[in-house]
Formats: sequence, C-alpha cells, structure tokens
Amino acid sequence: NVLHELKASLSDSGVYEWKEVETFVEKYFEGVDAQQLSPIIDIAANRFNKELELEDDEKADFKIKAKQFVKIYGQMASIMPFEVVEWEKLFWFLKFLIPKLVVRTKEDDLIDELLESVDLSTYGLERTKVNHTIGLDDTGTELDPQNPNPRGANSGEKEKDPLDEIIKAFNERWFHGWDATPEDQRVKFISLSKHIQAHPDYKSKVADNMDTQNRDLAFKKILDEVMSQQRKKELDLYKLYAKDDSFYQAFFDTMKRMIDNPSLAQMK
Repeated sequence: NVLHELKASLSDSGVYEWKEVETFVEKYFEGVDAQQLSPIIDIAANRFNKELELEDDEKADFKIKAKQFVKIYGQMASIMPFEVVEWEKLFWFLKFLIPKLVVRTKEDDLIDELLESVDLSTYGLERTKVNHTIGLDDTGTELDPQNPNPRGANSGEKEKDPLDEIIKAFNERWFHGWDATPEDQRVKFISLSKHIQAHPDYKSKVADNMDTQNRDLAFKKILDEVMSQQRKKELDLYKLYAKDDSFYQAFFDTMKRMIDNPSLAQMK
C-alpha cells in the first residue's frame, strides 16, 4: 500500500540511515533533552540540504513524500491502531526532520495545500501484526462524532463547576471509554494547565500580552513545549496531540479556555 511505497522511496533516498531513526525514537520516548535529539536530526538534514547535492526537484519530491507519509500515517493511526513498528518510528523521525529540510522552489509552498486534498479512502491501508514493540501504547482510541445538538443552559440540573464542564465537553468527544476516573481526568488537565502557567514566558508573552494573535502564537509554543516535556508521563495523550490535527485544535482550545476563564484562576 501507499505507506509501504512511501517508506521505501524515502529510505532509498539516502537522506537518513535506519539506525538514526531508531536512536532518535528511543531517546525521544526516554524523554531526553532536546539538545541530545537535535544533533541526530541535524545529521539527516545536513545530508538533504548539502552533502547529497540534491537537485531542487529531488528535494521537493522527498519533502512532499515525507509530509505525505506523516499526514497519512498520523490520520490513520489516530482512528485505528497500527502495529507496524517501523512506520511508527519513521513517523516521529520525519515529524522533526521535515521543518529542517530546505527546498528552494515555489512548489514547496503548495505542498500543504496538495496534502489537504489527499483522499485517504483511496489508499486501502492495512493493519499488519509485528512481533515486537518500541514501548508505545498501541491501544486504539475511539473517536465519537461530535454531538451537533447544543445543550441548554437551563436543564433543571444543579449548577456545574465550570472546569468540570470544560473537561466534560472535551472528554465526551475525545475520551469516550477513557480508563480514568473523572477526578483523574481533572487532575491531568489541571496539572498541564499549571505547567503552562509556570512556563518562564507565560506571564510576559501570554498573560500580559494584549495582542490576540501574538498571544495565541506564544500560547501554542508554550503548550507544545509542555506537552513535549510531559510526553513520557502522558504518552497516549501526547500521541493524539502530535498526530491528529483536529485533536490538537480541540486540546489547544480546551487548555486556553481553562486558563482564560477567570473563575478558574485558582484551580485546585
């Protein structure tokens, strides 16, 4: 299928060696510092940008295929468990390599637009059993359709804790059947929000920033850093966060609502 073909083409390019992929993934999920991870990615990026002396069209072809692999695998892995360990490893390696690939062609600006039009139903993806793992939880996550019916504010129920309501709304869509008590879920979200607020850039670039656009960009950067730091502790959550664009946006909006809500300023 297409993922096998893309992986074969990418591997044949000579941009990376498989031992580099395995080393990066092993260290990444051990939670090592970014300073130890960047040199591994930089080796492959330097090959692509300089050493291999690739033509612009060759660079564009590799980068398009790399982005295509990441997009297709990421979307499919978010709705069904893949058990092809090499695909999982390559996904994480390429996700961090792609931003460092320099392509001097106007076509590169159209890559994202091209990928948005990809019809995943045409690829006939398969699940393949392997006999070993890399320590990642491959449990499938059920994604229920979002309920289109608005909920009324006056339903005769007692007043709800706004934090509980925010978390409940998120969980109903993304964590149906999540093996965690409501209190455990509350603790996870509060813990992450406190990590965000404790970030050294939070006060100056988010809390005290009146520019909405710049504030959101700063919040995104801080959230990405916090999630990366917590990836070993919250692996299932992080995998969805990194792979699924819809999940990412929903999670971003949820964390932002929690922190922006004045009534939640003193979260416990």
